[in-house]
Amino acid sequence: MKKIFFNCLLLFLFISPLFSQAQNKSFYFTTSDSVKLYVRIAGEGTPCLFIHGGPGSWPKYFYALGGDIAEKDMTMIYVDQRGCGRSEGDEKTDYSLARQVKDFEELRSYLGYDKWIIMPHSFGGTIGTEYVYQHPDHVAATIYVNSTLNLDDAKKNAIKQGARILNVPESEFLKPGVSQTEAFGAVWSKLNEKDLSYKMMYRDKKMFQDMAAVMDTTLNWHFGGQVWNYPEYEQDFTAKTAAIKVPVLVFAGKYDYSVGPEHYKSFKFPNATYKVMETGHCPYQEQPEEFEKSIRKFLTKTRLRASLK
Repeated sequence: MKKIFFNCLLLFLFISPLFSQAQNKSFYFTTSDSVKLYVRIAGEGTPCLFIHGGPGSWPKYFYALGGDIAEKDMTMIYVDQRGCGRSEGDEKTDYSLARQVKDFEELRSYLGYDKWIIMPHSFGGTIGTEYVYQHPDHVAATIYVNSTLNLDDAKKNAIKQGARILNVPESEFLKPGVSQTEAFGAVWSKLNEKDLSYKMMYRDKKMFQDMAAVMDTTLNWHFGGQVWNYPEYEQDFTAKTAAIKVPVLVFAGKYDYSVGPEHYKSFKFPNATYKVMETGHCPYQEQPEEFEKSIRKFLTKTRLRASLK
């Protein structure tokens, strides 16, 4: 009886720190070049950095629309990137890819994590891939949520799918003397004009409206306007995926036309699990239970359902 009691006591002492790690707090973190970044931490378990998309958006669209379900198994670290949301950033700010990566690494060090999981969404896949490529020793795993790793490929897909939705030939946008980027912008402009842009990301217009309602236009959107001045974001990051050895979970949407339903097939991760869902661009919003189930299965398989201090 004493032995059973002692074993139970040891078990309690072992697991109680995990329960005590549940967090819900926000603060400003100042980078080495004096930019204040808004940080929100919520949940418990293995630390996971969420890297939002846009470019120029903010992480609230994720945790306010179902993504917070990940907080059941992970301590989620949400950061408004420089020039985004509630963070600082203006025309004098360094928005280079190297600086974005440095921001995350400085934050990891400040929080005291030896390793964490990286969870990029959409355009965040470019920054997330570069971070893992540069700092493999500080990444336990990566969860890509409908991520873009090659903007040229995403643009080609958007032009093709946008023309299909508009029921016009691609040649209406891909005209002589018109760049792919200009054609891409023209497609989105026409989709917005026809109130059809939601079809690039969702099958349900109401979900698109819910997502749009979270986007506070009074906040900082400076990075979104400056990012195209930095050509490094438009490199083909799929070439670097072959060198990323950590376990990877890749979410893709069968109806995600903003990235491309087959974009994930160009990834070259040597240790990847692929989850193609019956969703558009936001699986955490459209099928949160399946999203949670897939993450939990991945964490269990990789033995990461525990804290990584």
